[in-house]
Amino acid sequence: MSSTTRIRRSRRAVVAAATLGVLALGGSLALPAQTAFAGALHDAYHGALSVQAPAAVGFAGQPVAFTETITNTGTEDTSYTLLLQTTTEAGTPPHAITIDYKDPADGIWKSVPLDFYPGSDEATYNGMTGAIVVAAGKSVKLDMRIGAPMGLPHDGASNGGFHSITLASRLTVPGTGDNLGEQVSAITVDSIGSSLTHVPATAIAGGAPIEFDAVLANPTPSAYTNLGDVLFVDPHATVQVRQADGSWTTPEKVSDGIPDDKPGVYLQGRDSSIDAGKTMVTRVRVSYDATTPLGATSIDPCLFVNEGATPFRGTTTCSQGSTVKVVADPAQTPGNTPAQIPGSAPAQILGNTADKNAKPAADTTTAQVQPAADTKPAAPAAAAPVAVPAAPAPVATGAELAATGSAFDTVKAGTAAAAIAALGAGALLLARRLRRQS
Repeated sequence: MSSTTRIRRSRRAVVAAATLGVLALGGSLALPAQTAFAGALHDAYHGALSVQAPAAVGFAGQPVAFTETITNTGTEDTSYTLLLQTTTEAGTPPHAITIDYKDPADGIWKSVPLDFYPGSDEATYNGMTGAIVVAAGKSVKLDMRIGAPMGLPHDGASNGGFHSITLASRLTVPGTGDNLGEQVSAITVDSIGSSLTHVPATAIAGGAPIEFDAVLANPTPSAYTNLGDVLFVDPHATVQVRQADGSWTTPEKVSDGIPDDKPGVYLQGRDSSIDAGKTMVTRVRVSYDATTPLGATSIDPCLFVNEGATPFRGTTTCSQGSTVKVVADPAQTPGNTPAQIPGSAPAQILGNTADKNAKPAADTTTAQVQPAADTKPAAPAAAAPVAVPAAPAPVATGAELAATGSAFDTVKAGTAAAAIAALGAGALLLARRLRRQS
């Protein structure tokens, strides 16, 4: 959506100089004469501004293109400047916003220098383009781009964030301060996200791996670079990733150096990328060695943009993970009949209420009784109770798959920038973003 605003302003500096000159000559400036003189200068500068701002940008993503059109409605070639200001929520970190423009004079992309002003209620960035010459009666469509990188390359902010950007664009003539046209645009800030699908509910310690899909979704208009798509797993787990040719590779498990933190595995490498509007599905399998503690463990997906030298320190987006129950291998459980020590009582069946200290009955021992010569053999002693084998662990079916998180959290949904606390150093929180305290 675009709009055009036209405002005419006088050349104030010239009017002031002329007024001072009249007063220096001892004359008086009659109101009608002043009005006529100012009116003549009032037509010196004319201009109109039309802004086609992007609807959204990606949180911590690359800049998104848009245009601002400057129209010279006057009769002289004029040099204009755009004054630009962004307003975001309190907690916005430094280097969170970038604005670039392509200079029509040489066709080179140039960054708009921005001054950062954090506040208790909001944060602003202010900047100004270089001079842009527009011929009389002509228009120049200025190619621009705006982004929310949330930090410098390989130095992303691990806290702070915002849901939207308010962009104010003002057309002026250098040195006058005149406002020849102004437009305010609202830009939504969306986010990439990750999720896990079809994760089996159970896995066998020392057994075959479980397989599932890791989904990386980018619904934003921003491309992403310097991206880490990470799974955090139990230290006893091994993660493998299927390649395009069907082969499996085993990425290195990376530690953040904090005791008790789970290691992470980069599914596509530490500095991967994804284009705007794309979704990437990676087939993953995870195995647990025989020493893995039995019980519930989790697989947690997180995304990091512009990580620095320390792993898992950058702009962070985490999603709900999946819980997997690690169970013992049924093939390794003891046999049906426990080993007996000669002369001892048989093992109790689970749930038997007999006193464990009671002496065995005489006819339940393993000793044999010699029958009398003139009698038939005595009836055999009652058979000892035999333990009933436990039922094998059930095999997971489609109805028993572990619950997984939603496809992704977005800034638009209002979740805070965040990182998982277990990953340490405040870099990772289960909430996607934390607003930095002012």
